[in-house]
Amino acid sequence: MRYARRIQCLLSIFFIGWATGLATPLNGQEEPLTEQGYEREELGVSPYTAPSIARIFQQLDDLRPLPFEQLQREFPKVSPRSREQKGLIFGGLIADGFLVVEAERKNAVDNLGRVLMREAHGLGVADRVIRHSASLTELGRRGAWQAVRKELIATQADVEQAMIELRDQKMAHLISLGGWLRGLEISAGAIELDFSAQRAKILAQEDLVDYFTGELKTLPPTVAHTPLFEKIRAGVNAIRISLNKARADGLKGADVKSIHEQARELNAAIRQID
Repeated sequence: MRYARRIQCLLSIFFIGWATGLATPLNGQEEPLTEQGYEREELGVSPYTAPSIARIFQQLDDLRPLPFEQLQREFPKVSPRSREQKGLIFGGLIADGFLVVEAERKNAVDNLGRVLMREAHGLGVADRVIRHSASLTELGRRGAWQAVRKELIATQADVEQAMIELRDQKMAHLISLGGWLRGLEISAGAIELDFSAQRAKILAQEDLVDYFTGELKTLPPTVAHTPLFEKIRAGVNAIRISLNKARADGLKGADVKSIHEQARELNAAIRQID
């Protein structure tokens, strides 16, 4: 039975990786399928769940130079009580880290490391993040940006692995969702500021948004029916509709603006403290 599940996992990875560019590793190289990879799949953690930061870095690389002042946001000053909200915020912070690295802002790295540590404590994975936090700060001060990239990738991978070991794949999905929504806001904002049809193609992630739409339907009722997740579900669905409408003719400037506004509104709601 386990062998059969592994074969199914291999097929799933192949077809999902073929269906979307975001699930394609950098430089067109195939990712090795390890025991950890099999475990992720058998727990329902697909290639979209906590997707590799390296892949999203590639998306932002394609949009350089990024206008940091227009795209940045303050790091959250307090942490919410809800664990699900903490997971969304943690994912969003990783995406904020992408922007910091792409813009090479040394003064933002210290604060990023501290806030990541705070949220990791709330998720119960501080032991996985503490080493990375110190390293991010040191590497950022030295301006070693390629090394900062690698450290962010390692941070995300360690937190994801901790969730898998805790058999908490739903939290891994929420961390991924938070990162995707903030990354979408950054990307759409950058494209809106310097629009071209070619740049707008980067947002064409229909399979990815369909995936998150489906995942939001699987949340426990006590979580799914909270005001925050009702709003997220409606907002992600609206983004999905926008992308589907633009499939034939491509995304126009108005479409990009709408997606940017929807993503920004959802990210603001995620950070709101009751």
